[in-house]
Amino acid sequence: MKPTARLPLDEIRRRFFAGQPLPGQALPLSILHSWQRCQGLGLSAGGRGGDRLTDGELRDRRDASADWLEPARPALAGLYEQAAAGGLALVVADRRGLVLDQAGDIGFLDKAERLALTPGMDWSEAARGTNAIGTALAAADSVLVRGAEHYLERNRTLSCAASPLFGPQGQLLGVLDISGPGRKLGDAQRLALQAARAQIEARQLEEAARHGWRLTLHADPRWLDSLAASQLVFDGDGRLLAANRAGLALCGLEPDAWQPRHFAALFGQSLEHWLDRHGPAAGLLALGHHRLSARLRPPPLPLPKPSAPATGTPRAPAPLALDGLPDGLFSTALKLLEADIPVLILGETGTGKDRLARALHAAGSRRGAPFAAINCAAIPEGLIEAELFGYQPGAYTGASRQGSKGRLREADGGVLFLDEIGDMPLSLQARLLRVLQEREVTPLGGGPARRLDIRLICATHRDLRARVDDGGFRADLYYRLCHYPLSLPPLRERGDIAAIAQTMLDGMGAARRGVSLAPELARAIRGYRWPGNLRELSNLLATLLALADDGAALGVEHLPAALREDMAAQGHAVEDSAIADLLRRCGGNASAAARALGISRSTLYRRLGKTPR
Repeated sequence: MKPTARLPLDEIRRRFFAGQPLPGQALPLSILHSWQRCQGLGLSAGGRGGDRLTDGELRDRRDASADWLEPARPALAGLYEQAAAGGLALVVADRRGLVLDQAGDIGFLDKAERLALTPGMDWSEAARGTNAIGTALAAADSVLVRGAEHYLERNRTLSCAASPLFGPQGQLLGVLDISGPGRKLGDAQRLALQAARAQIEARQLEEAARHGWRLTLHADPRWLDSLAASQLVFDGDGRLLAANRAGLALCGLEPDAWQPRHFAALFGQSLEHWLDRHGPAAGLLALGHHRLSARLRPPPLPLPKPSAPATGTPRAPAPLALDGLPDGLFSTALKLLEADIPVLILGETGTGKDRLARALHAAGSRRGAPFAAINCAAIPEGLIEAELFGYQPGAYTGASRQGSKGRLREADGGVLFLDEIGDMPLSLQARLLRVLQEREVTPLGGGPARRLDIRLICATHRDLRARVDDGGFRADLYYRLCHYPLSLPPLRERGDIAAIAQTMLDGMGAARRGVSLAPELARAIRGYRWPGNLRELSNLLATLLALADDGAALGVEHLPAALREDMAAQGHAVEDSAIADLLRRCGGNASAAARALGISRSTLYRRLGKTPR
């Protein structure tokens, strides 16, 4: 019996909006249920407009999500780079569907702007009908919405995949979305989205686990260190503090519907009884009719309290910030910071300038004080002055009614990190110089000047001296910042890159899961130039680890196809360059060079693209 041919999507739309019955499986259930919800809301397929939030209102919404949005930046950076490389855009929205941030391919962003898929716009189902952002939030699940599956006719040129983010108590935080033309969106983007989501949610749980006992559960003990394991965090009295997605399901809790749970009620024994029998170790726990392998980990040691810096060698931060750095660079930078001398970090994009700045803050005497980071290249020129210096209520159109104290005052008593200082607009450089000289800041719109106590770290990938020469950077600010500039070497100059990669993997949890680099992948990593430096390597490793099975040896076959091709092409180029160099050292004697390489003259000429003489 031949299967029934599926109706074209336009015919399905016509029947649905005409109130006619649809054949079974005409649409994915997620899309059908969304269409029905939208119809129940009285939405027309012709669509609604909607107003964009003012800059001040958008900033308030971003601030409301800052507790999860800021720690998510590393994962979002990797996802953005993948989206941009594929001609797509990454969109981040809050729990109500308001677009907070957007970045990606410039060509597609222009199209997204015309469709109002841009920061400050509401993309909930109530406002935009069926779309990946709003439907993922409404369904509390990942969705893919292609072309005419969008409820609004005007959005049919989009294809979007989205996944909601949940916090450690099952609370809905927001949603990640990758959007673009239909043909460019596929499984690779959906996997990248899931990997980034898992990384962000794992970090949220890690933070919660700092304050309690972490219980990991799985039917198979070999999976206790995998992302599939259920994880629950309890306080000392056995009250449930946090859980991952699998943990919520184990406790019978729906996402965004947190309810109190207790260790004794779940497992028929108190937390104290478990500890008396097993200590912080592995064992078996009964949950209903199931017996699960379990491992209990104690809370981490309390964080050290702020104190005066110790003499001698400073405490080292995470290896990721230090691997392959020149001897003494970190200790020199910390001495400058402790002496209240501006620290200027130079280096290519992705070399870890941000990581080093955070490590310096964590190792210094102000580690318990604020650390405020601002990327001077990522904020529109019209907003950066208000962002840095703050503003009085009503200082400009769209300003918050409460005003804002600004990032400089947020760093008061602590450390301010100005990333990409070389891209700061000239109009603001004079104001920053005055703040550094007078140690006080005046908000936009007037008001009294406020005293300021900050230590300053700046970073840039630009040649500041050249920027001064061409008039793009003030000479007086340059000399104020450039006491003792420190250069971060690119990753390709940091020694054994494969060893650095394995250290990074272990820091991401690979050692606990038995995941390592296979020798052929280690060789490929050593031979690649890594134009994106540490950031590129870190994003790749995080994605490979998220997709790997426990105990896996990551090989070249696990790499994305495009990166495999780039690595192979670069390897051939390096090898051919070495052959040409050997031929020159042999005085152009092809026979001698071929003998030294153990190959024939014809093979040598073929590799060099020459005709044998």
